[in-house]
Amino acid sequence: FHFLYLCGLSYRRMLLLTKLLYALPEISIILGILHLSILCILSYESPKVYAKTARLWLLVSLFSIIIFYDKSYNFQYFENTSYTMLMKSVIIFFSYIILIISPFWFSAENKTGYKFLVYIFLSIVTSSLLISSVNIISLLVSYIFLTYTNYRLINISSKEISNRHIKVSTVIIFLMSLSFFYFYMQDDKIVGLNDLKYYILSKPNDFIVYIFSVFLLIPFLYLLGAAPFHLEKEDIQGKSILPVSHYFAIIIPIVSISLLIKLKETVFTGYENNISFAFLIMGVFSIIFGALGANSRINLHRIYAHGSMYHQGIVLILLSFFTPKADFSGFMYLLFYLVTLNGLYVVFYNLKSHGEFLSSQISLSGLAQSRPNTTRALLIGIFSLLGIPPFTGFLAEFGFINELLYEKSYLLLIVILVFFLILSKSYLEIIKISYFEQKIKSYDAENKTILLTTLFCMFLIIIISFNPWEIIEKIKDMFYVIYL
Repeated sequence: FHFLYLCGLSYRRMLLLTKLLYALPEISIILGILHLSILCILSYESPKVYAKTARLWLLVSLFSIIIFYDKSYNFQYFENTSYTMLMKSVIIFFSYIILIISPFWFSAENKTGYKFLVYIFLSIVTSSLLISSVNIISLLVSYIFLTYTNYRLINISSKEISNRHIKVSTVIIFLMSLSFFYFYMQDDKIVGLNDLKYYILSKPNDFIVYIFSVFLLIPFLYLLGAAPFHLEKEDIQGKSILPVSHYFAIIIPIVSISLLIKLKETVFTGYENNISFAFLIMGVFSIIFGALGANSRINLHRIYAHGSMYHQGIVLILLSFFTPKADFSGFMYLLFYLVTLNGLYVVFYNLKSHGEFLSSQISLSGLAQSRPNTTRALLIGIFSLLGIPPFTGFLAEFGFINELLYEKSYLLLIVILVFFLILSKSYLEIIKISYFEQKIKSYDAENKTILLTTLFCMFLIIIISFNPWEIIEKIKDMFYVIYL
């Protein structure tokens, strides 16, 4: 303000300029959309040009998030902290990797990828607003826009699935809207999440209040794809084009879990006896359906969709304990798992035969003979999913086992480990087919950029286990701000 005053600006103009600076993470993404639109109008045909432009604006947004991590342009609706910075930075990190490799899919299909990039950018903006929301109105509006963006992304791949998705989402939004109007029609016209917390606590045994409270959580459980919403998520990841499947496998779970943790702490602290059981039941069923479903599928995207369901079920179980330590364990478990899954999705971009990207499990037959580097990367990813040290998955497994032992949830631990053995069979089957079956496909030449990106992702899977620069402690410091 002092610098702007010296520049001769009036207070009103200084305030406006300051708010624009604080909104720069979202504004830079919107400017990126305009830049991409100009390239489209000028008839650029290279997917790499579009992706390179998008990555540039992603970096601008990330830089702005870090600089203005605790600044908000409207405290009534949005609030930024180191917790929101952490979540937004993770989203942009994974989005950046998607934008490095997605052009190779669009190039193979003779498409620019313009629509995909625009919808990814819209998703980043709406996700950012969702994560920063401290008001039911901003939460509802941001969720509606994210739903529309997801619908448009799914529509790129399959109109049938996108139509089904928007119908179910409309019902979910309707329930969320009912919750908003119910709380707003109370005497205090409740819209702030903190005000809602105290109102709910004042009516601990009111069944109507409980129902409308649950209506606020359902949208994010649905977005996560937890049981009983898992079948639609499987269809989205299994039938979507590879870049869209990659987005729904990696980005959406981060958004969902970050909102569930925030709502738990902001709204439902002290109300855990009414909510934790729902988290526990959905988590257990997600584990069961995820492990069994992975063994009954042959499409690689569907196998990993069910694997995701299993791992997200573990996160929901950890969140059901309603303690900051368990929440952090759940978030780190999700993060470690997504680092591994992201590496496996990058491997998928190198599974191409005669210009066609392969997704069937049987297409991996004899992969080790003709594509040893790709197979090694696949092996590292699967070993990480199996929790074998020194890979990232080992930290994830160790963290949740330690937390369940601390909570003395021995029965839950037994159930999780039993179904982990069932899930492991599907992962080991992939290794068996890759190394011990006869080759039935001839693969296209490896793309060097994809190979380098794959090596980087595999390096992450290994190096994170050694906690370089005490990165886990730094993440913990940013995460725990939400409980202050």
